[in-house]
Amino acid sequence: MVTEQAMTPDKTPAEPQIAAPLQHAPERRGWRRVGFYALNVGILFHLVAVCAAPLSVQPSSPFEQTLWLWMSPYVQVLYQNNGFHFFAPNPEGTNSVVYKLEFADGTTQDGKFPHRQIFPRLMYHRHFMLSEFLGALEGEEREKMTRAFARRLCEKYGAAKVEMSLQWHDLALRERILAGGTLFDQDLYQLTPLGTYTWDELSATSAEKSSLTSAE
Repeated sequence: MVTEQAMTPDKTPAEPQIAAPLQHAPERRGWRRVGFYALNVGILFHLVAVCAAPLSVQPSSPFEQTLWLWMSPYVQVLYQNNGFHFFAPNPEGTNSVVYKLEFADGTTQDGKFPHRQIFPRLMYHRHFMLSEFLGALEGEEREKMTRAFARRLCEKYGAAKVEMSLQWHDLALRERILAGGTLFDQDLYQLTPLGTYTWDELSATSAEKSSLTSAE
């Protein structure tokens, strides 16, 4: 009797195949290492660039000034110069626009922006940025911006004339407060006249510019 074992041909168990080592593994590890270092260098560069803006605010060293000179194009393109130095390390005072409106019947109305009654706070911040922007300008640029503000005030309130000034409010130091002073002492304010404008003049100038633009 022929058994099943005898009919089955002898077979040698198959040996497990060992995969050939990947020849590209060292190359991949090399690229990963390059990417790792490049990413870290990029993060470090960005951190230094963001810090360069507040560090350059006076008082600052020549090195910090030079650092900002080199980093400013990168920071400005990414819009990362958010004015953190306004709050620290040495915050400054603030600018406000003070105006006096005169109407056709001779009555007057005093005003100022920004002021605490502006609501919501986002609108207060918008007015605050307008006054700060005006305070940072000089010469012809300040004159143009002042005229734009004057035109808007006359349009909004129906005034015949507006007299405008820039008010600087300095910060009260700790020593002043300890000595009994307040945040609103009169000697902390400085008023700079900006000019007086009539609605007739402002509207005529605006109409003339519009006609020139249309002709072009």
